[in-house]
Amino acid sequence: MVKLIKNVAIQFSSWKTDFRVIMALILGSVLLCLNGYSYLKLAVFLRSEIQAFEMFIICGSTGYSFLASYLGNALLLSNAPFTSEMTAYEVLRLGKRRWIDSRIIYVVSSCFIYSIIILIASVLFSATKCSLNFKNEWSSTISELSIRQPSYILDTFRFAFNQKEYIMTISPYTAVALTVVCNSMYSVLLSMIIMSVNLLTEQSFGWIIASAIHICGYIIYANVGNMFPLKMSLFCHGMPAYYFQKNAGFSILGTISFVLLVFIILREICLYASKKMQL
Repeated sequence: MVKLIKNVAIQFSSWKTDFRVIMALILGSVLLCLNGYSYLKLAVFLRSEIQAFEMFIICGSTGYSFLASYLGNALLLSNAPFTSEMTAYEVLRLGKRRWIDSRIIYVVSSCFIYSIIILIASVLFSATKCSLNFKNEWSSTISELSIRQPSYILDTFRFAFNQKEYIMTISPYTAVALTVVCNSMYSVLLSMIIMSVNLLTEQSFGWIIASAIHICGYIIYANVGNMFPLKMSLFCHGMPAYYFQKNAGFSILGTISFVLLVFIILREICLYASKKMQL
């Protein structure tokens, strides 16, 4: 176990000099801030302070804003399982099973750390544009956006967040925790798919398959479930606000079971593919 954790730590130690990692974090942060900027303009227009995490919460449950989470993570982990000239020595030292597990731990940890970093970036950016507070209560700005004047704000600011049930049911701190978890787990599954395909093909083709799955989920989301129910979109399961829509038919327990099942299957695929690796 100690060797496995050390292997993961070595992978993380490369972040400070890895251009791909730096660009992924910048890309995700910039896209998130650009997509959430309209909300900050609304807060300035209303002369209202906002809860510090609101922009991140909104972007984490809005389709076009979710691009920040997907593209940044795809760039960050597109070369999984991160083979190098040292891989053969790592496999000999750990064994293929534990080496794969170290890569999986790194992927899962990276997705959660990435979400937290873009959360911090969203808070810092929000602070430069309007007044913030860290109270565990929603601001009047998000109430205007989601409850009182959604149509007027959509027409004026070209921005919408039609999640009345979401903000009336839970608090901002619960919402931000759910956003980090749901966004990250969606990214974990796509990243595991990337790693599985890369191991099976011994090429970096995994991001193509993951992108196709992401696009299919987005098509269902964009059609508002007209062709297929929203709960058939893995993309929508990554956005926590949909669990609070009465007509979405989402089940938190069902999603957890599905995610765990897919995760276990993808791990087994990675283990199978690792046996055929030429080192």
